[in-house]
Amino acid sequence: MRNSESDDSNFTFSPPASGNEHPTLCFIEDNDDNLTLYEWINSRYMPEYTFELYTDERFLNQRFNDSMPRPDLIFLDLKMPQISGGQLLTKLKEDPEWKHVPVVIFTHSTSPKDMEQCMDAGADGFFNKDISVHGIKSQLIEICEICLK
Repeated sequence: MRNSESDDSNFTFSPPASGNEHPTLCFIEDNDDNLTLYEWINSRYMPEYTFELYTDERFLNQRFNDSMPRPDLIFLDLKMPQISGGQLLTKLKEDPEWKHVPVVIFTHSTSPKDMEQCMDAGADGFFNKDISVHGIKSQLIEICEICLK
């Protein structure tokens, strides 16, 4: 998986064997505007996917311990107020029910240290969010094509 601002060594993704006709993407994000944007992208450009949208606290309170099937891919923001993306990534990768779900860090952070820590903690990829709506849409489509096809 590549990011236009990085080299190939930043990504170690092995696509899962997803047999879902409508793969489920889980977004964990603290910015309501970004969640609204993802919902809009889903409805207009990616209707073949099911999007689950959560804030960090809501994910932990409602989704983490439920019995619903696990999503096919998680997009995780890094900088969140209740629990950092790094802490949540560690929690996901240590849990037997969640550890096999691929997690892509999808953040505005450009810190090499953040990327290294996330990759060491088990992230399957690290993407710097584009600043434009079109760019984010293109990134989401690219990541899904790489990870779920």
